Amino acid sequence: MTGFPLRLARQWIAGETINDGVARAREANSKGFLGLLNLLGEEIKSREEIKTTLLEYSNLLARIEESRVKSQISVKPTQLGLTLNYDDCLQNYLVITELCRSHSENWLWVDMENSPYTEKTIELYKYVLSKYPNTGIAIQAYLRRSETDLRDLLAAGAKVRLVKGAYNESPEIAFKNKREVSENYAKLMKMLFEQSEKNLFAIATHDGRLVEQGKELSKKNNSHFEFEMLMGVRDKLKADLVLQKYQVREYIPYGPEWFAYSMRRLREKKSNIFLLARSLFSS
Repeated sequence: MTGFPLRLARQWIAGETINDGVARAREANSKGFLGLLNLLGEEIKSREEIKTTLLEYSNLLARIEESRVKSQISVKPTQLGLTLNYDDCLQNYLVITELCRSHSENWLWVDMENSPYTEKTIELYKYVLSKYPNTGIAIQAYLRRSETDLRDLLAAGAKVRLVKGAYNESPEIAFKNKREVSENYAKLMKMLFEQSEKNLFAIATHDGRLVEQGKELSKKNNSHFEFEMLMGVRDKLKADLVLQKYQVREYIPYGPEWFAYSMRRLREKKSNIFLLARSLFSS
């Protein structure tokens, strides 16, 4: 990666190639973190680009197995054609689940995007889960509908990654106040600890208070869970959790479509701008 904007993006982006992503996952493993690799890009409307994306994930899974890094993969529905045709997108996901099966039974996580795709993504996930158990889905705590969705998914035996959410949604659809989002996250997290039993779930947050709540809940429930955080965010907290014997996974994005993702990270928190500047000028 070269150039001023790309140098800034390296705070959150492993690089542009599979080798960059796998190298970062190996680095994460060396610190005691597991990896979750994601090829950047969304809203793909070209069938040729969708084919290229499928090939990229096929090559990524092969490289993960070959290099023996401990990493799963996460895929956005609009990367696989959800904006074009639901049935084609579903078939593309099934192709990837077969690839996961053939590569050391790797895990596939279905990313959640903005609200126009929520219903279809959940529908798609439940079908894929029925065919391949090593499949999870992200649920966004800032959406008002998420409590209902989570109850439905848990009844279906879903594996859930609970995130706050990063898209710009209307107040009718999403909580806009940070306090409300955190309160809803805590409520949904408690549901996961009380109802997931043996199913894996992930507490994906950088909020220290929510992490502490998760730790307290884990003492009262025999749950199979992990903490997940983005690459380049709260590295000391990740390390502390590993020392405390919690399982920690780092979400590692890579690929040439880095700009939109980087802007989303900047919008999430103003202090990220200062973090980037400090990183840039101290390097």
